[in-house]
Amino acid sequence: MEEKQVNIGGAQPMQKNVMSQMPQDEFIVPMDVVELPSQGKLYPNGQSTVKIKYLTAEDENILMSPELIRTGKVLDVLLENCVIVDGITTKEMLVGDRNKVLIDLRINGYGNDYEVEMTDPETNLSFTAVVDLRKLKAKPLEINPDSQGEFSVNLPKFKVSIKFRLLNGDDEDYLTKKSQVAQKKNKKGFAFANTLTERYLRQIMEVNGNRDKFYIQKFISAMPISDSLFLREYISEIEPGIDLNYEFEAPSGATFEVDVPITPRLFYPNYKG
Repeated sequence: MEEKQVNIGGAQPMQKNVMSQMPQDEFIVPMDVVELPSQGKLYPNGQSTVKIKYLTAEDENILMSPELIRTGKVLDVLLENCVIVDGITTKEMLVGDRNKVLIDLRINGYGNDYEVEMTDPETNLSFTAVVDLRKLKAKPLEINPDSQGEFSVNLPKFKVSIKFRLLNGDDEDYLTKKSQVAQKKNKKGFAFANTLTERYLRQIMEVNGNRDKFYIQKFISAMPISDSLFLREYISEIEPGIDLNYEFEAPSGATFEVDVPITPRLFYPNYKG
């Protein structure tokens, strides 16, 4: 006797093995190509682009993981899960390249509208502004490094020549951990984190031809604050990444340009904190 299928409520008959009848590429996650601001000039393989996959429900698990949020590893894991890069790891990518990728991932996942809280310069009242992330331009590396991937600059006050490198994801992780646990007391017993010193120790590779780390540490401790400011501004000027400068229009009608603040709303659009 032939088995018949019964329709309930006018529904179509259920088919067996529906999934097996779908095309094999039915659920392939879309990919995008991101041009790196560094143009790959500081990577061994010279890779100037990476592929990224669009954010999925799997990636939302990462973003919502309490443990990853608590340890500050959310974005590291997100990059590892979404970026296809050859020859290096996402931790070895320059900070500016990682930031460019994160902005593109955010646009692909949640759209280009990003709400931020700003202050009206005329009334001093806060207001919510919407940033179009597509308008943020990449800032390319315009100065070529030497054969060791380092850059040179002469400090105006101390009259010394130094060589430095740009920081990557591994460096940022190291500095974050240091800032959380390392406290140093001055002669009067006040505790403070020596974050800037640690950053310089990672970044400055040579002082007047001397590459000894103990010598470099002594130099950093004695570096005039004006030279320190000059160095940070120079590094910021040449470092590739994202130009966060953006023009805002306040409710009063005033327009002003400042850097876009990066808050949890970048990957948590409904964040109310």
